[in-house]
Amino acid sequence: MEINDQNLEALATYLRKTLSPNGDERSEAEKTLKQIERNENYSSLLLTLCERSTTPDEIRRASVITFKNFIKRNWPSLDASSSTTNPISIRDRNHIKEHIIDLMTRSPEHIQQQLSDAITVIGQCDFPDQWTTLLDTMVRQFQQPSSQNSFQSINGVLKTAHSLFERYRYEQKSDELWLEIKLVLEKFAPAFTELFKSLMAYYPQKESDIVEMKNIFDSLYVSIKIFYDLNAQELPEHFEDNITLYMTHFMTLLSYDHPQLHSDRHDPGILDQVKTEICRAVALYADNYSDEFKPFAQQFALAIWSLLTRLNLSPCFDDLISTAMRFLSTLAARSHHCSMFEGGDTLKIVCEQVILPNLFLRESDVEEFEDNPEEYIRKDIEKSDSATRRRAACDFLQALCIFFESQVVGIYSQYIDVMQKEYLQNPIQNWSKKDTCIFLVLALASKGETQKFGITKTSSFISIPAFYSNSIFPELQSPDVNSLPLIKADCLKFLIHVRNQLERDALVKSLPECARYLSSSNIVVQTYAAHAIERLLLVRHSADHKHTAITKNDLIPHAQSMFDNLFRILTSEKSYENEYVMRAVMRLSSALQDGVLPYLNQLMDKLVLILRRSCRNPNKPNFNHYLFETITVLIRTSVTQNPGVLSQFEQVLFPVFTPIFADDIAEFVPYVLQILGFLLESHRLGSIPLPDAYRILFQSILTPAFWDRSGNIPALSRLLQAYIEKAAETIVLEKLTTVLGIFQRLVSQSKVHDHEGFAILNSLIVHLPRIHLDNYLKDIFVVIFTRLTKAKTQKLIKCIIIFFCYFIVKYGAQELITQVDIIQTNMFQMVVERLFLPELAKIDENDKKLCAIGVTHLLCDPLPMISGVYFTNLWLPLLQSLLQLFESSNELQTMSAAERKKQLQDEAEEELLVGLDDTPDYTPAFSCLAFAKKPHTDIFGNSIPDARIHLAKCLQTLTASHPDQFLSIMKNGLSTEHLSHIQKYCSLANVTLI
Repeated sequence: MEINDQNLEALATYLRKTLSPNGDERSEAEKTLKQIERNENYSSLLLTLCERSTTPDEIRRASVITFKNFIKRNWPSLDASSSTTNPISIRDRNHIKEHIIDLMTRSPEHIQQQLSDAITVIGQCDFPDQWTTLLDTMVRQFQQPSSQNSFQSINGVLKTAHSLFERYRYEQKSDELWLEIKLVLEKFAPAFTELFKSLMAYYPQKESDIVEMKNIFDSLYVSIKIFYDLNAQELPEHFEDNITLYMTHFMTLLSYDHPQLHSDRHDPGILDQVKTEICRAVALYADNYSDEFKPFAQQFALAIWSLLTRLNLSPCFDDLISTAMRFLSTLAARSHHCSMFEGGDTLKIVCEQVILPNLFLRESDVEEFEDNPEEYIRKDIEKSDSATRRRAACDFLQALCIFFESQVVGIYSQYIDVMQKEYLQNPIQNWSKKDTCIFLVLALASKGETQKFGITKTSSFISIPAFYSNSIFPELQSPDVNSLPLIKADCLKFLIHVRNQLERDALVKSLPECARYLSSSNIVVQTYAAHAIERLLLVRHSADHKHTAITKNDLIPHAQSMFDNLFRILTSEKSYENEYVMRAVMRLSSALQDGVLPYLNQLMDKLVLILRRSCRNPNKPNFNHYLFETITVLIRTSVTQNPGVLSQFEQVLFPVFTPIFADDIAEFVPYVLQILGFLLESHRLGSIPLPDAYRILFQSILTPAFWDRSGNIPALSRLLQAYIEKAAETIVLEKLTTVLGIFQRLVSQSKVHDHEGFAILNSLIVHLPRIHLDNYLKDIFVVIFTRLTKAKTQKLIKCIIIFFCYFIVKYGAQELITQVDIIQTNMFQMVVERLFLPELAKIDENDKKLCAIGVTHLLCDPLPMISGVYFTNLWLPLLQSLLQLFESSNELQTMSAAERKKQLQDEAEEELLVGLDDTPDYTPAFSCLAFAKKPHTDIFGNSIPDARIHLAKCLQTLTASHPDQFLSIMKNGLSTEHLSHIQKYCSLANVTLI
């Protein structure tokens, strides 16, 4: 495509049509642009349209946006080697890089921003190696500021530079990264510093020109961001040499004021943004380069806390105040800076004039509590308030407590006492003082806290139990659950945080009070009450830490009212998808254990109604997860007590699950598949045939489209294994070829899900009589070895070893050797040397017993290993690897099957108790239900309780039939340590060997 008027006009016509309100016309134009974008000069035509001042503005805007999106989609990565593989030719790429910086600096701001974004994309791919002129071109734009147009040009370059350099803040250190930064420092930093000096000299001359002043401060704002970018990894020599220059100018800007550079709205003005970035930059220096920054620390501390005392409560100052206090926190937490807070009344002034005013709730906070409860909860419970001034003040307070704890507690204790008294005198008028008291006590008392356990370590100067019993619990006992809702929410939050610091009696007494607040009319209070109940049910008894402090018997008297109130919230219009409430239902159902059974029918009816409603708009992932977890809890508890209730669950759930499949509700399908797998595994069929509903479902889950979605695969694999276990010779056998096709697809095509393919194969080996698989064995082994050759991974090797051991246990070691050697003569030696010997000891704990028994039979059964071609090279090394496997585990089947089963059950209960403490274990693709996790099964049970004893007995049989051969090999070839291990196993087995 030539760059001529005709092509430009045609392109402008298509771009105009992309803006058409007519959907068909718009779609046709977009399709045409997509077809012509591979033509030479396409990108240059778009840039020409952007550049021409005669082009209508809407076409210029459409052109530059199309160009930016084209670059984002198609600019080649560094490893692209040929223009034929990319829509943008090398010639076009070079043309773009030669002209785009200059074009950006000459363009209006709305065009400039789009071009800057495109430059960022190109720079991330090509800079510095394939765009060596970029820095030189950018530096040429740094001329002495003299007009608005020059500032527009400079700002465009600065914003582009920041977008390129910002990754230096977080990217992991490496030689390659530092070489790039070194190049930037050599070429860019000197001109950048000169520009910064020019800006600082220029703005005092233009104070009467507010437009020019805003342009200058825009440039200063981005310049300080770039300063941070270039100093983030380590202190460069250039900036160390110029540290006095920068710090002096930073101090000047911190103390500078200009009324028209502030905002008159909620958003910060440009001057406040500049000061915020300065605070951020000097905090970096105070934290990382404290020796170099030490001469400036005192003056910055004084300037910043003086600034803090002058700022009002307007939200436009929030970012500045929180960033400024984080700088002071950095100083306070460092032993070489903290001394500046000592002496005279400094500490008292900071506590009273800087921190305390920012701990009080503002009118905007109260409005958010009342009008936007979800956002309030997100900030308060979920700790997303890190950018707020209240959180920054709390962090500053806690930093001061590192070296001045007793003094800080002493200062604030007086305020706490006074505010408590004022609140008690007039709660309606002085409720905000109670709120500040509670926040202060939490901030002062907490020396360590996690989301999972709340406060884990407390100050020795404050008694949490005493404050709770004197100031919090009486508030919770208030008969009116709707009075002073924010204070009630504070008290519930206090309980949530300190739950692990309270005795069992206090927790048990608090539970019914929390339950009462579920009936509050305030959404925040309802939510905190539900969250408190759920958290209390996780607290462990201090005596043994194994059992929960609140028991089933503690819960039963309150269960009905709690369920009623929780579901009342879940069926209300305002908060029907409240994840905290649903999580409380889940935890209460679990904690009641068999005590939940009397409520089973009413709970399932309500949960199914909620599920039907959620199917219409499944937009709350956490809520949905806990909903399915709750259903699973009820199934698990009921089936444990009475397996006969399975059919009742199926009658209730299948009618609601069927539309989920039919409508392909992608968010819910993996959950439903997991529950169906869990239900099917729970069936004790015996002579009873599988229900027809499962027969119908089986046809559906084999559909390839089901397996195309990655999030379905783990649950589909688990469900398919359940079918193999329960109906291998009835339902599965009819579709065996299809099932094996799924195995092949997963193993051959997916590194992510290959282990699911092996799980299906292992299930077939265990549950399907060999006669049905004989004709497929060679193809199975070919699939496995082909994948091993093409894409070997650690996970794949483990899967293959485990499969081989299942195969040995079911079909015999001789058959494994035969199948491997059919593929290639003497190939089995490579399998042992490259898979078993180096990787056997790395097998996961749950699979070690199986692998130990499999390798034991490989050593002691087949002739090729005992006296044939593999004996000389493999027998002793394989025995050594097996001994390493045993000794790599402290608990490898050293207990009876019954003991092991009990241990696994205890572990499962432990996992279920804490498995959903915070957010669910889900990814965008798949969400694992903790209460439906498939338990590990021991295929040997009581027949082989201890794999070490089994090895000793097998070795005794082997040496008895070959008395000299193997004893001699072991005595001469094994280390003293290995020999002692074998003697120990023989002693356990009560046999004599060595």
